[in-house]
Amino acid sequence: MSYTAISKFFHSLEELSGLIFDCIRTENLSLLERTEILLSEITPQIKDYNLYNNINNDPAKKDLSNRFEKIVSNLARLISVLKDKINKSILFSEKAVREMEYLTGTIKHLSRCLKDVSLTKNEVLAKYIIDTANTLENTADNFALGHQERLLSGICQPQASAIFIDLLNTIKEVSYHFKETGRQISFLK
Repeated sequence: MSYTAISKFFHSLEELSGLIFDCIRTENLSLLERTEILLSEITPQIKDYNLYNNINNDPAKKDLSNRFEKIVSNLARLISVLKDKINKSILFSEKAVREMEYLTGTIKHLSRCLKDVSLTKNEVLAKYIIDTANTLENTADNFALGHQERLLSGICQPQASAIFIDLLNTIKEVSYHFKETGRQISFLK
């Protein structure tokens, strides 16, 4: 996988993140089905990267490949949790929906930035990715505290709570791997 192929990988993740964002807003199962199809198309790109770069001889590229796999695995988890939420007709409060929209919108934005940094190796953009991912993770922690207050006051139902927390944690994992990818990718030769 060349840098152009890495860019394509992140372009696909940007598209996938956009669909996830739309699923949160609309609770449309057909959109989730499209995310699963797109996810199945992304997975082979990682194997292509591994073969192209002979990753066993380069620890940095092997680490990057592992990050790609973890990103895809966490996005698959996110899709699975959303599918369960929609199938069980579990609703979030308006505030929880807005919080999820913000987080998934930021993931989509970071995907676009990672696509760009994979082509340009721009260290300023890489730092922006790291800073934005840190902000996202801190914001997710704050959303968790606000969610706890909604749960205690009865605004949030326990069923929705477990799903909301699972989504928050999964988005934080994606953000972490985006941050580390941004840190690493601008230095790869």
